[in-house]
Amino acid sequence: MTAFGELLAEHSFDPGDPGTPPKAMDDWERALDAYDAASRALRGRKQVTVVPQLLQQGMNALEDLEARVSGAPLPQRLPPCFFDSRHGQATTEVRWAPSDGAKRLIAVCAADAIRLREGSPRSLSGHLASAEEAEVVDSPPLRPADDLPVPWAIGLLVLLCGYAAALAAAGDGPGAFVAVIIAGITSGVAILSGLLFVGATVDLWALVRRGHLTQAAFARSTAGPHGAHEHVYVVTDASGRQREYTRHADSRTAKPVPIRSVWYLPKPDGKGKAVSSWAPLWLPLRILVALPVLLGSAAVTLYLIPGRLIIALLS
Repeated sequence: MTAFGELLAEHSFDPGDPGTPPKAMDDWERALDAYDAASRALRGRKQVTVVPQLLQQGMNALEDLEARVSGAPLPQRLPPCFFDSRHGQATTEVRWAPSDGAKRLIAVCAADAIRLREGSPRSLSGHLASAEEAEVVDSPPLRPADDLPVPWAIGLLVLLCGYAAALAAAGDGPGAFVAVIIAGITSGVAILSGLLFVGATVDLWALVRRGHLTQAAFARSTAGPHGAHEHVYVVTDASGRQREYTRHADSRTAKPVPIRSVWYLPKPDGKGKAVSSWAPLWLPLRILVALPVLLGSAAVTLYLIPGRLIIALLS
C-alpha cells in the first residue's frame, strides 16, 4: 500500500497537460479509485484479502496510462510474477522446471527472466533455477562473440581496395591507399560519434518529455569488465517492471548506499531506462561534443570517398 501510494504521489502525469489522451484520465481515475478501495478494505480488516487484487488493478491502470501517454500499444496482461507476487506484474513467459519436475510455462518478472537466462543458482523465492531448467519463450539465442559478420568485413575490404585502385587509375596513385586508410578511420569515428549523438538525443528528449526523479534500491555488486567493480541498483516503474542502473565503484571494498536518486526515462516501446541523477547535465554535454566530431569526421570521409575520385576524374 505504501509503495503504491508513493508511485501515485510521485507520478509525473498531469491531467492538465495539453494533448493528453482522453482515456488517460480514465486510467488515472482507475488507479486512484483502486488505491481508495484498497485503503478502505485495509481499514475494514474484514476484506483485507482483496487488497492485493485492488493494488494489481491500480498498477494495471498506471501501466495503461503510461502506454497511452507515450503512444505505445496497451500492454498484454500477464499475472504477477510466479516466483514472488511482490516482484510485480510478469513481463514475459518462460519454460521452467523445479527439481525432478516437468517443464511448464510460467510468467515471470524481467529480473527473474534474466536470472533464469543467465543460469543464476537461486531466485529470490528460493526456487532452484539453472540454465538447463529454464528457457525463455521466443527469445533468440545470443550471438557468440567470435561469430563476426566475416562476409561483410571482406566485402567492405574489397570495396575499399577497389576504390583505391580506381583512384590510382584516375591519376591519384601516390595518395590512393593512404586516403583509403584515413577514410576507414574517419568513417569509424563518424559511426561511433553518430551513435553517441543519437543515443544522447533520444535520452534527452525522453528526459524533457516524461522523465522524473525516482529512488533506486541497491540490489547487488558485480564484477564488471577489466576487473572493475560495479554496484547495481533497481528501479521499479509504475507497471511493476524493474530496470537496472549500474554505477562503477571506486574499489571492491567500497560500500554502496542503500538508496540512490536516478532519473527514470519512459520510452514509447515500453522499455524504460534509468540514468544518473547528473543526466540533465551530461546528456547535453555529450551532444555538444559528439555533434562537431560527427560533422567533421563525416566531412573528411566524404572528401576522401568519393570526393578524391571525383576531383581526379574532373582534373
